[in-house]
Amino acid sequence: MTADKFTGYAALQPIDSPTLESYSFDPRPLEEDEVEIRVQACGICGSDIHHLTNGWRRATYPLIPGHEFIGHITAVGDKVTEHKVGDRVGVSPVSRSCNECEQCTTQHRQLCPSKVTTYNSKYKGQMTYGGYADRVRVQSTWAIRVPENISSEEGAPLLCAGVTTYLPFKHQNIGEQHSVGVVGIGGLGHLAIQWARAKNCKKVLAFSSSDAKREEAIKLGASEFATLGESDNYQQSVDYLFVCGSGKSTNWDALLGLIKLRGTLVLLDIPEQPVPFSAPAFVYKHISIIGSYVGSSEDLHEMLEFASKTGVRPWIDRVGNSLEEVNRGVGIIMNGKAHYRVVICGEGRQ
Repeated sequence: MTADKFTGYAALQPIDSPTLESYSFDPRPLEEDEVEIRVQACGICGSDIHHLTNGWRRATYPLIPGHEFIGHITAVGDKVTEHKVGDRVGVSPVSRSCNECEQCTTQHRQLCPSKVTTYNSKYKGQMTYGGYADRVRVQSTWAIRVPENISSEEGAPLLCAGVTTYLPFKHQNIGEQHSVGVVGIGGLGHLAIQWARAKNCKKVLAFSSSDAKREEAIKLGASEFATLGESDNYQQSVDYLFVCGSGKSTNWDALLGLIKLRGTLVLLDIPEQPVPFSAPAFVYKHISIIGSYVGSSEDLHEMLEFASKTGVRPWIDRVGNSLEEVNRGVGIIMNGKAHYRVVICGEGRQ
């Protein structure tokens, strides 16, 4: 199937300010196992900024970001049976997997060696472009139905930040017998706090660099709040420590001190610089470290259903779908002013 040109907002080279440009391109033919989605709402993720600036040193230009979006299906491939035109679906950072390897057959499709990411990847020799475009084509396996009581604007960030923070609770069986700490009350951290509350964890301790977010952290579900400067008062206080934000000045030894013996560091933030861990803290205290990379299609279904039942929702700032508005949204993220996720709202790109 061929189509008219798609239009999106792209960086043509690494940027250091919000200077995306309108960019039109010819979509590759719709595969028999794919659906075409007209984007209705798309989150502006912090990882988009790492790609737009090439801070992670792996971006290819022109680059159209957007890997957490929801929209309606406008076309289906010949072998697609689980979706139809008009269905509302969401897409995560992964848009294709082989469905045959060990990872795919054990519900870890996001780790498929042959996976294709939703943008900044290649499939059949052509670059993939994300939800800053008006339409996107993805493998139907990765088009996830969205519960009716989750709006597209609130649901979009759940497809990346939501599932990334949800997975450790699932895979580690974190629940009411555990205490959880969350470092960084931002796009990831404010969702990690909500999942901990929804899982009825016995203590949810929120840490931030200042006292400014104390009231909001408690509203999100934290049972206690502390600044990082007070960390000495919370030595060995949590079973799981979710690190959702870090920087050059982060004192990793102080963070490790917050974790109980045989506890776990859950690393969700991906800083652009190497992380300076102190080995003795892990060896002598039997601390483990785990990471979380989005989720499989099965994980995404489960997470959305749990959010639907428990009321977990991202706090969002809305921007319009014009180029000017999207650049404004990118600027909000670049300047660290998001509260707490920024979402492009509206169909079409001008």
